[in-house]
Amino acid sequence: MELIPIPYFGMIMGLFVAPAITFGFILLIKKQKNDVEKLRYKKEILELEIRKEEAHIKLIQEENKKYDRIIE
Repeated sequence: MELIPIPYFGMIMGLFVAPAITFGFILLIKKQKNDVEKLRYKKEILELEIRKEEAHIKLIQEENKKYDRIIE
């Protein structure tokens, strides 16, 4: 009896290769979502740092006005 390789090839593809490709794509999508989330958090942190610097600049300006009044 001669072995027919086509059913064995199909079984190997169905059991190993197709799930590996599917789960590979799922993991890739999860990684991309996590990267987007990290960038979103980084953007939020930078925006908060900008607000902090703006508040610091306003404080310095008010202090300069106070010293200008004292000098005059």
